[in-house]
Amino acid sequence: MSNKYDKIFKENIGEYFLSLSKKHLGIEVASSEELKDKLQTTLEREADFLRKITTPKGEKMIIQLEFQTTDEQGMVERMQLCFALLRQKYQLPVHQFVIYVGSKPPKMRTRLQPQEIFTGFKLIDLQQVSYEQWLDSNIPEEMLLAILGDFQQVDALIVLKQIISKLDKLINDPGTLQKYIRQLTTLARLRNLTIETKKTLNSMAFTYDIEKDAFYQKGVKTGKEEGKEEGKKEGREEVKIEMVLGLINSGKLTLSEIAQLAKISLEQVQKIADQNK
Repeated sequence: MSNKYDKIFKENIGEYFLSLSKKHLGIEVASSEELKDKLQTTLEREADFLRKITTPKGEKMIIQLEFQTTDEQGMVERMQLCFALLRQKYQLPVHQFVIYVGSKPPKMRTRLQPQEIFTGFKLIDLQQVSYEQWLDSNIPEEMLLAILGDFQQVDALIVLKQIISKLDKLINDPGTLQKYIRQLTTLARLRNLTIETKKTLNSMAFTYDIEKDAFYQKGVKTGKEEGKEEGKKEGREEVKIEMVLGLINSGKLTLSEIAQLAKISLEQVQKIADQNK
C-alpha cells in the first residue's frame, strides 16, 4: 500500500476500531490492548535441514528436518511458522519432520487444534459497503471511509458534499477540519475522484493548507518537470488567492487569521477582499 494511504489508515483506525469491529467484523469488544510488536519476517535460527526435491514422478516439494534433543512444547507452533514462511517463499508443498534424539519419551504436540490452524481470512471490500453506513458515524475518522464505499448510483459530487458537510458539522476547530479535508482529498484518489473533490470544495467555499495539499503538490511537480519557474510561481499565487477567497467567503475566520494561515500580509488579504466584493 502506498505510504500516504497507509499513514491515514494506521493513524485513524484506533479511533473507530470498536465501531468497525462490532458492525463489520462481527466481534464485540469489551476491552482491548494495543500490541506494538513488529511481526518478524525471518526466523531467528536456520532450519537444521532444508531441501527442495523432485520425486521420480516429477513432483516438486520442500523437505524440512529438525533434530531435537529436548522435548520442546512449542515445537508445533515453530514448525507452523516455518511452514508459512516456506510456502510464501517457494510456493511448493512443504513436508516437515522432527527427529527426536532425547532420552525421555517425547510429549510434544505434533498436531494443531482446528482453531489454531490458519485456513484463510475474511475479506471486507469497502466498495460493497453502502457509503451511508460510514456517513452515519459521528466519528470523523470512520466517516471518511464513506468516500471508499458503494455510492449506490448517487452522484459523486452529492456524496462528497454530504461528507464535507458532516465533517464541518462534527469539527469546530479549523486546523483539525483542514486535517480531515486533506485526508479526504488523498483517499478520493483511490476512487479517481480528485477533480470532483476539488470542485466540491470550491463550490462549498472550503479551503485547506495549500502547501500540504495534493492538488498543490501535483501542480508544483508539473511546473518543475516543465521547467516553467515563472508559471509555477504564478500558479501558486493563483491557488493561494483562491484559498484566501474561500476563507473569506466561509466567514469563519477574521482577515488577520486568514493572513496568518495563508502566510501573506493583512494588507494583501484586505486587497483581495476589496477586489472581489
